[in-house]
Amino acid sequence: MLTTAPNSLHTWASHFSGAEIPVLETTAEALAVLATGQDEVTAGQLAPLVLADPMMTVKLLAHVAQRRPARALTGSETVPQAILMMGVQPFFAAFGSQPTIESTLSAWPGAMQGVRNVLARSHRAALIALAFAVHRKDPDAEIIHEAALMHDFVEALLWCHAPLLALAMERLRA
Repeated sequence: MLTTAPNSLHTWASHFSGAEIPVLETTAEALAVLATGQDEVTAGQLAPLVLADPMMTVKLLAHVAQRRPARALTGSETVPQAILMMGVQPFFAAFGSQPTIESTLSAWPGAMQGVRNVLARSHRAALIALAFAVHRKDPDAEIIHEAALMHDFVEALLWCHAPLLALAMERLRA
């Protein structure tokens, strides 16, 4: 956990580049339940579960992007595509037991509320973006929805890995 702000952008980036991304407890529990019968689980069942959690969405897309072959010209742009390209069993192998936001922030209830607020804002923004995309008949509506869903990821990660700093920033904003 960061307790003091790093002096440079490079230091911030190096700290967060290796940071574990925790997911919502409901996501971790649902994945654990589905993992017991993973032979019957489909990508269509996993995609809504992943999309319900912006942190898990980022985690999945980052995982798939890191493992993309160098010869591939484009990667998976959406969660369903990523799960299909990865496969259900490899998905469960990669995302078995997940750290949770709730356990990470158990000592900081104010930070837990802060991350909940960020995730709620992400969901609202994603729905608004999707509504505009559908209204405009944009063929990339799904991508626009996911981009809006993940937009506040860095702030959510800050709440998880530097709760004291995030709480101080919240007080300054108020």
